Amino acid sequence: MASVEIPHKRRQAERRAGVAGRTKPRRHAQAGPARPSSTTTRARVPSAEAARAKANFDALSGYFRDRSQLRRALGWAAPTMRVWEGEGPSRPRSQYSERVRQLLVLAQAAHEWVHDDAHRVGTWMISANDAIDGLTPATIVGELGDDGVERLLSGMHLIAPRTPAHEHVDLSPEELAKALDRLGLTAPRSAPPVRVELSDFDD
Repeated sequence: MASVEIPHKRRQAERRAGVAGRTKPRRHAQAGPARPSSTTTRARVPSAEAARAKANFDALSGYFRDRSQLRRALGWAAPTMRVWEGEGPSRPRSQYSERVRQLLVLAQAAHEWVHDDAHRVGTWMISANDAIDGLTPATIVGELGDDGVERLLSGMHLIAPRTPAHEHVDLSPEELAKALDRLGLTAPRSAPPVRVELSDFDD
């Protein structure tokens, strides 16, 4: 027995077939180079202040034997130290830049009292000092800032680090004279003899 096709169902089937035939395949967006974000565009262009602060930090580091001493003097957390030890912050906080500058001023002044080892300055900055009631110079700078620096500079002759004295060595007069010559402490030249005629004193 032949099947009878219902007209309205046939029209629905035709419409579905027509829609399916006209359906265009979906196009996938082609991957292209990512547009740089504003953060990437402005990334890590150090300011003049940042460059100056990093130079001061590097100069200050030269007065300390290791990073642990420097970190104690600055009072910084480990992550902050890592940033400054690397390329340095592109926009450093003023409180950090100022601390570096203040300690560097103090270190340079103290270095004038130490002739053989600049690292003595770093050790001195984090060591208790009897002349300032057992406080450390770095602590005073950390608490008082520029005022603390000025106070320490005014009394540097009392609190400065000292080069330890060497053992006394007996020298002959000739060796002592040569040592003084090397230091630039030359003996004054003797004046030429003056000829005096006794007749000048006659009446």
